[in-house]
Amino acid sequence: MNCMRRLCIILGWVPVLLLADAKPDPKPTAVPRAAKAPVIDGRLDDPCWRQAARIQVRHPHDPKQAAPAVPAMTARVTWDTDYLYLAYDVTDTHLVALGTGRATGPAQNRRPQAVEYAPEKNLDLVEFFVALDSHRFFWEIHHNAANHLNTLWIELPTAAQLAKIPKPGYRHIKFHRDRHLPDVGPRTLQRATQLKPKTDGTPSTPNQSNDRDTGYTGELRLPWRGLAPDRKTTPAAGTILSLLAVQLNGVQGRAIYHSSGDGLPNLMYHYSAAHWPTFQLTD
Repeated sequence: MNCMRRLCIILGWVPVLLLADAKPDPKPTAVPRAAKAPVIDGRLDDPCWRQAARIQVRHPHDPKQAAPAVPAMTARVTWDTDYLYLAYDVTDTHLVALGTGRATGPAQNRRPQAVEYAPEKNLDLVEFFVALDSHRFFWEIHHNAANHLNTLWIELPTAAQLAKIPKPGYRHIKFHRDRHLPDVGPRTLQRATQLKPKTDGTPSTPNQSNDRDTGYTGELRLPWRGLAPDRKTTPAAGTILSLLAVQLNGVQGRAIYHSSGDGLPNLMYHYSAAHWPTFQLTD
């Protein structure tokens, strides 16, 4: 079950512009090229992360909820010829990271899957939505403190189809769960997390309710050829992408979402793809 399903608002209509391939933000955030690729170990100590674009995840999905004084998550993004690199730092006093017991991905790079939604278990999750050439087709990525990973290829209805749907929602989105973000030759997806130390110096401990955690950090290395399967050329300097970072924090049986998108419609994040923050690759 998709993690946003239970948050879907019962809609009477959805403006067509939500699915339109809107013009890029006139001032997208610059994403510097990494002079040296980071080591994917979950530690954000590589030089490239100091120059990377910063993303503050602090905008509540619930319009009645106030933005936190401290961002729920800070993410970073950089790139090189072969990969898009994502890193993040989550602050959380009670980590819950659950796996499905299944794995996906290519035979030589299997990835244990993350549970996507379980408010009754106070589930925590990091999500990235990445769109390169279309706001109808994009990747939805889930990562948790236990290094479980999901990569879902998303397909939204066309504007014409959407106009005929009285109440669009979860069931109108195609989640291509049989399609994972692939490795491409020697260019492989890599993932890692690192648990932050508690006050006594020991690592935070997910899924233990009798202690107080501090959070975790994570890194993802995503092959461009996998992210943009229909492109004839690899993204280069000047390329603009839409990227939304999201953090799910389960608290007392509630699923609390924050994102990097300011002023997004109060819908499932998928339906506001044309309004996600934009980024431009730079040398």
